[in-house]
Amino acid sequence: MKPQSDWKNSIDSIVDMGLSHRLVQRTTEDETFNGRTICLNNKHVLNFALCSYLGLELDHRLKQGTIDAVTRYGTQFAISRAYMSATPYTELEHLLDELFEGHVLATPTTTLGHIAALPILIEKDDAILIDQMAHSSLQTAAKLVQAEGVPVETLVHGNLELLEERIDALSKQYRHVWYLTDGVYSMFGDLAPVKELGKLLNRYEQLHLYFDDAHGMSWTGKHGRGYVLNCLPIQERMVVATSLCKAYAAGGGALIFPNAQMHRQVKNCGGPMIFSGPIQPPMLGASIASARIHLSPEINRLQRELKDRIAFCNHLLRAYEIPVENSAQSPIFFVKLGRPEVAGEMAKSLLDQGFYTNHAVYPAVSRRKSGIRFTLTTHLSAEDIHGLVKAIARNLPKAMESKHKNKA
Repeated sequence: MKPQSDWKNSIDSIVDMGLSHRLVQRTTEDETFNGRTICLNNKHVLNFALCSYLGLELDHRLKQGTIDAVTRYGTQFAISRAYMSATPYTELEHLLDELFEGHVLATPTTTLGHIAALPILIEKDDAILIDQMAHSSLQTAAKLVQAEGVPVETLVHGNLELLEERIDALSKQYRHVWYLTDGVYSMFGDLAPVKELGKLLNRYEQLHLYFDDAHGMSWTGKHGRGYVLNCLPIQERMVVATSLCKAYAAGGGALIFPNAQMHRQVKNCGGPMIFSGPIQPPMLGASIASARIHLSPEINRLQRELKDRIAFCNHLLRAYEIPVENSAQSPIFFVKLGRPEVAGEMAKSLLDQGFYTNHAVYPAVSRRKSGIRFTLTTHLSAEDIHGLVKAIARNLPKAMESKHKNKA
């Protein structure tokens, strides 16, 4: 195992490379946002890095919900929820209960939701299994539980056979075995095998499932409740965390529990529910407006519009023979390139040609699996998507040549 200083130096050097290409830690120069483009270096480029997949962040109803909440309740309500919650919380959580068909606890962020829930739900005679590509926020929360003596094993991404082997073995030693994973993986855009995990849940009575479905929210599922709950409705021994940011386009997170007891324990005892600030009134107003859209037939139209773009992009990637990590069924796409330097050069070339994408590198992915990550939103047209794919294809030979030189 490398010393911590080596780990920090590796990340520092990779970030420095991104800074030298002007790809990371940027600030937009726009006076207003339109969702489709951003201004960098006094030049407007197409934004293929946005996670507001349905474009709701610019919807007039969410804007008005924010304005109304500020007018009525101010910019903040600076009291811990352990003592008191701002008035809009009652309406929001009622709407979220209806949306998810579970017992919902709104949290300041998805990350703080994990940190509130896992140390309360998982006890010392339990064990944790976690997918290696699970979001960093889940990894962080698992470490807090590990510090209390709970064993944590990281498993090879998506290996169901290994997962079942470990569930079977650990079930003989521990009270509960918790499997932590994403619903939609944030880097590669691939989907967790939720239905298969549901079968394992039925097969092993000690198994508990905990999903982070932040990137699955809104763009799929009944009422936009997300990828996980579309495949497997909430049930005993299962918890889902999701985001009220990203495609939902407001602020905060949500924990969906199968019963009132779990909800009560996390609300009463979870550290961030006691010591962290609440979702503030402006975002409560936006969240209520977004929930109303989700509970209306309009969400179906928005989902179809995005899924048409996803299908079109997949068609183009096949036609241009772009080496993607998988045929995406989500709005997240990943072009495989290899070394961080190659991904950085490709992202820089794309930016110079008018397309802002993410160069995905260590520690978000392993060092040899770097690539270009890009996302689709309803702000982007078919012409925009075609332009990006053509630009990737145009720059790919040079990137592959650079990749082979690095190998040599």
